[in-house]
Amino acid sequence: MSAEYKLVRRPGMGKTDIKQPLYPRFAPWKTVRLKDLITSARGRSSFSSADITGMLQLVQDLMVDALMFGQNIELEGIGTFSVSLKARPVLDKKEIRAESVHFQDVTFRSATELRDRLRTMPLERSQQSERAGFSSEECEARTMEYLKTHPYISGKIYRGLCRCGKTKAAADLKRMTAEGKLERTFVGNAYLFQPIPAEA
Repeated sequence: MSAEYKLVRRPGMGKTDIKQPLYPRFAPWKTVRLKDLITSARGRSSFSSADITGMLQLVQDLMVDALMFGQNIELEGIGTFSVSLKARPVLDKKEIRAESVHFQDVTFRSATELRDRLRTMPLERSQQSERAGFSSEECEARTMEYLKTHPYISGKIYRGLCRCGKTKAAADLKRMTAEGKLERTFVGNAYLFQPIPAEA
C-alpha cells in the first residue's frame, strides 16, 4: 500500500494572472488515533490494551511536566518537542514583563533517524486530486449540518469538510458571517465560527 499525494498550486502574491507552479502535498486517507495505535501495538507485543494505555498516559503526563517546567523532550529516533511563546511586540525588553508572556504552541522537530526511515516511502498520486470540490451552496449546507452536532467550525475543519483551500474557506466563512448565518469569535490564535441562534 502506498501513501498518496495531490498536486496543488502555490497561492499567488496578490492579484495576478500568472499561473503558479504545482507542488506535491501529502494527502492522508486516515488519521490514526490513540485507540488505533493501541490495537496495533497489542498485536505486536504481549502487553494488554490496559497496559499500553497506562504507559502512553504516563509518557504524556511526564512530557507535559517536563515542557511546563522549561525542558525540551527528545524521543530518540522520533524527534524533539519544544514550547513556543507569544507576547505583544516591543522594541525595548524593559517594556515587557513575565506576566504578559504566554504559552503559544508545542513545536516538533523530527529526528534524522525518522526522516531516513521515511525517505523511501512509496507514493502514488491520489485519485481525489482530480475531483472538484463542493460549490459554495453545498459547502454552506454541509457546514450547517456539521454545526447541528458541533459547537463551532474552524477554517481548518471547513477546508476538510468542503475539500477546498484556505482562500475559498476564508471567503465562504466571511460571506456566511456577513449574511448573518454565522458569528465569528477569536479564540487563542484562530477564528471559530458558530451558528447564530434563531430568534424565539
